[in-house]
Amino acid sequence: MEVVKHDGPGRLGVIRLDPPVQTPALAGIDFTISPFNSFFYPKNYSEYDFNLAPAIPLSYYTPDEVIKKAIKRILEVDYSKFNTFYFPALKRDKYYGEFFKIIEENEFEAIYIGNSKVMVRDYRGFVNTIRALREKFPNAVLITDLEPFLYPLAVYLGIDAFDVRSLKIYEFEGLAFTQFSPIIWDSQGDPLEFARRMIKLIKIAIEENKLRYLVENFLPTAMNVGILRIADREHMDYLEKYTPISDRTVVFISDHSMTRPEVFRWRSRVIERFKPPEDIELLLILPCSAKKPYSRSRSHTLYRKAVKEALGDKSYRIHELIVTSPYGVVPREWEWLAKYDIVVTGHWSESEIKFAGELLAEVLEKYPDIPIIAHVEGGYKEAVKMAMEITGRDVIFTAVGDSTTSKDSLSRLTKVLSEYDLRDVDKAYRRYRFYENVRKVFDYYFGLGAGEAILPENAQIIGSKMLRVIVNNVQTGTFQEGTISVTPAGMQRVYDSLKSYWVEVDFEIRGDVFAAGVESADERIRPGDFVGVVRDGKVVAVGKAVLSGSEMVRARKGIAIKVKKRAKG
Repeated sequence: MEVVKHDGPGRLGVIRLDPPVQTPALAGIDFTISPFNSFFYPKNYSEYDFNLAPAIPLSYYTPDEVIKKAIKRILEVDYSKFNTFYFPALKRDKYYGEFFKIIEENEFEAIYIGNSKVMVRDYRGFVNTIRALREKFPNAVLITDLEPFLYPLAVYLGIDAFDVRSLKIYEFEGLAFTQFSPIIWDSQGDPLEFARRMIKLIKIAIEENKLRYLVENFLPTAMNVGILRIADREHMDYLEKYTPISDRTVVFISDHSMTRPEVFRWRSRVIERFKPPEDIELLLILPCSAKKPYSRSRSHTLYRKAVKEALGDKSYRIHELIVTSPYGVVPREWEWLAKYDIVVTGHWSESEIKFAGELLAEVLEKYPDIPIIAHVEGGYKEAVKMAMEITGRDVIFTAVGDSTTSKDSLSRLTKVLSEYDLRDVDKAYRRYRFYENVRKVFDYYFGLGAGEAILPENAQIIGSKMLRVIVNNVQTGTFQEGTISVTPAGMQRVYDSLKSYWVEVDFEIRGDVFAAGVESADERIRPGDFVGVVRDGKVVAVGKAVLSGSEMVRARKGIAIKVKKRAKG
């Protein structure tokens, strides 16, 4: 199977049948699959798209001694005539390695996961099993048998197709699926049609980077909630690795949204990739706004006016951090990147305060011992207080009452700021801060120091809205309201300075880069990232990653990088 697009471990893919089938798909409708093939009464199936190899139907809770005997027997099977392996999900997953060896040696096109309807009640086992198979065999079609109300979650974790043959039993029992099954059932309806609609909805969600949103809206059972919770808390590295870098707005709708991969990624990058500008003399902490970017909101326009009134050009000596939920802390330079929508009520939960407070405390360690002013109230204020308690630093709160935009609050902000005697600002420092606004966005995407590599001190910035970065008469990148692009020359500078976001090949680039041609790749690469295609130490092209870095290396089929521009010469 070829991966076309990721949204978390869930993916749109193509199975090269005649005609081709797009996944997620329904086995028995979109393609054919043979009946279970018993080891004891084997059949040489060949007439189906996917023909199951002979297997022993081990139950999920099969004891050790039975599993050991079964493994000895299935090692004797001649798998050469079959393209699909029956993988019995087991509570005793220490035996999975034996099955993995068989799959690797025979290069099966598909893996049918048995016992899923039992395993789904073992939340940890369910996630562990799907992750192990998905990461080990990126090109295999993972097929299993589950009810449609579990489809979004299962696809999100890495399942590609669902066997619908067992759904007919619901029709016999007079049960029709609804959005709220298995809690609420209808009395009439075609279960296969419901399954089709669910798959169609999942495909739309992946295409629009909204699969996680769909998952959070389909949590009708304790199984759904428990599995998602285990995935978020114990497998965040897995979820984040395949979650694409996107410029679309992320919608946060529930407590489950607070543990999304995007939140985890943001926190990690604030800690690892953000560095305050040099020679600042005061830190100003502000609340977020419903409108994004914050600087275009009414509240931040008023804050900016108050700062300007107090300090004039000396305001360049101030650095601003915005406290928000669920991202915690947003440096002013990254406000373009914090594209999210969340219900704003003014009420913060304890977990939101804790997350923002702890992240703010870590960020404060990056700053010198300078005055800190916080123009915040409510939950924002509680988060700031927590950060100050953790770090032992002092803060001056300037908001009066419960509004940061009232006349009294803004007057106090202006008054407090005007009491500080900050150094004068010359043209060189204003230029430096302007460059830093651009550099720090490149740092977000490629790592700390990437901005300096693409936009060094001797660089020029040309343009007004779309900024073109020129170094020694060669364009290295562009910047427009947080959206960036990088040229081969720019990625060469990043590669030479940081050796980050590279993919190594050993052939001449004529079009897109296929996974089969990838020699090695930076494991930091996520779907949607700009990457440099490197040959013999030289960046020969830049493009957008379709797969994560580690997946490119393991995959054998499909496009790994959609090339945007090749280097000249």
